Amino acid sequence: MVVSTEQALTLLTAFLVDQYWDQHEICTMYLRLEYNPVIMYPPCLIVVENLLYDLRIRVAHALRHAGLTQTEISRALHVSQAMVSKYLSQSVEFAPERDEVSQEIARMMAQGKEEKDILLYLCQTCFRWREGGSTCSLHSLPGCTVCYQLRSPEILDEKQSVIENVREALSILESCSAVIDLMPQVHMNIAMSLENARNPMEVAAFPGRLAPVHGVITAVSDPEFGASHHLASLLLRTGKRAVINIKYTDTLISVLKKLEISFSYSVNECRDVLIDKGGFGIEPCAYIFGKDAVSAAFTLLEISQSVE
Repeated sequence: MVVSTEQALTLLTAFLVDQYWDQHEICTMYLRLEYNPVIMYPPCLIVVENLLYDLRIRVAHALRHAGLTQTEISRALHVSQAMVSKYLSQSVEFAPERDEVSQEIARMMAQGKEEKDILLYLCQTCFRWREGGSTCSLHSLPGCTVCYQLRSPEILDEKQSVIENVREALSILESCSAVIDLMPQVHMNIAMSLENARNPMEVAAFPGRLAPVHGVITAVSDPEFGASHHLASLLLRTGKRAVINIKYTDTLISVLKKLEISFSYSVNECRDVLIDKGGFGIEPCAYIFGKDAVSAAFTLLEISQSVE
């Protein structure tokens, strides 16, 4: 399905409103997009539109030179024979770096290497080009270090630490059957962000949320970054590090007061717990925050053992 620019902006606006963005924040973002088109032209788009297309042409020429027919080349590249004919009709200029990569891919294809091995080599090349190579040159964004940050050892270590913390928080909740009583109808989740998170992809949570199975809170898979945009947007907006969503009950407020746990009803005045009384078609919920996922889990344990 082809979506127009106007339709895309309408969908984006609706999503941002759902993620608690106010009108001023949305207008500011659109102004940035209008005057800085690079924001909507990421490095991966350059790879797809420019480098990948050029590589296919070079690989097609290399395979033809190796004696493969157009039909065999079309199978190898997963394109039509007509497209292979188009590739072969185009001349290629000498480019040492691209020629080296295309020759290696052609060699792997001709030798019958598995596609996963060819894909691994291609993706490794893509990252190399994005970290100061061809992609960087074509992107031309001064001072950009995005691609370096994606594979920074420090960030990878922090991500692993966050994942382990979220796993440990789940283990804590699994040990207490009383937590099940605070499971909302939309189910529960645990989310934790990197220290200086700036977008939902820097917040880890459980895909598919947590569900009760035989009286035990259970995850369908391991935590992943970008798995819960709703909880991620809440953490980004409040500046908190971790959160667990639970069911709102009539006795919750009195329990929080008894345990001397601070709470609020507004995301702009966030305390230890955020109360959302819901609305038409929206289930009332409470959000328990913590310095990390384990801290939030222990707070939830304390609350669950006090709720009647």
